[in-house]
Amino acid sequence: MGDAFGVYSWAVRTYECGPDGAAKMSAICDYLQEAASLNAETLAFSKSDFEAAGENISWVLTRLKVRMSRFPKWGETVSILTFPRGGRKIVAYRDFILTDSAGEELGRATSEWMLIDLASRKMVAIPEGVFAAANTVREPVFGDEPFAKLRWDCRETAADALSFRAMRGDIDLNGHVNNVRYIEWLLEGRPDGAGPCHELDIVFKSETLAGEEVRVETVETEPAVFIHRVFAPNGRDHAIARTAAPQPKD
Repeated sequence: MGDAFGVYSWAVRTYECGPDGAAKMSAICDYLQEAASLNAETLAFSKSDFEAAGENISWVLTRLKVRMSRFPKWGETVSILTFPRGGRKIVAYRDFILTDSAGEELGRATSEWMLIDLASRKMVAIPEGVFAAANTVREPVFGDEPFAKLRWDCRETAADALSFRAMRGDIDLNGHVNNVRYIEWLLEGRPDGAGPCHELDIVFKSETLAGEEVRVETVETEPAVFIHRVFAPNGRDHAIARTAAPQPKD
């Protein structure tokens, strides 16, 4: 296995930017996913490595927390340092630090991953080699317990819930809706005057397949802080998330 750390760089493209000319949160999450996949290839525990070993398993993202200080503009180069940081029997953790071309930190993120059997869609134990490759040098970017408990307390569906239908173009290598599509859907629930989303904390609960309808509800819990629920018409939750605007500087 190679070194636990990987650094990957991209230039921000026009179609990844919003009207302000800066990369959208969804684009940042795409970068994180790609960096994770590339580093898993380097460390020999990617989906293709499992396939080569005759195993029909793949990684799925179950938790993600992102905190951005600044979003890079069109044409800027973004570098992502990423590394696995251990886990437990069916859960593996991975951290990220994003920097600009001057080495200034743009943001940081942490994530939780599981392995699923692509035929049965059930979770499987993570190979010990994944944990053996974990970083033992850097501190976790958000501490040892980075994830808060996310709950949707309102059980009645709001009349103004947004509705989306999963398209074939939303489906990823694992045969279900890619995690970033959920983030795009739930961000649509933030009102226009809420300001940019600089913080995202999301838990993925169940998968969505092509053709299935999803709904999105959003509640403001404090100024510029929102809880979002992505769910099926039968009430099954697909994702619960918290988003927030930038924190005021001291």
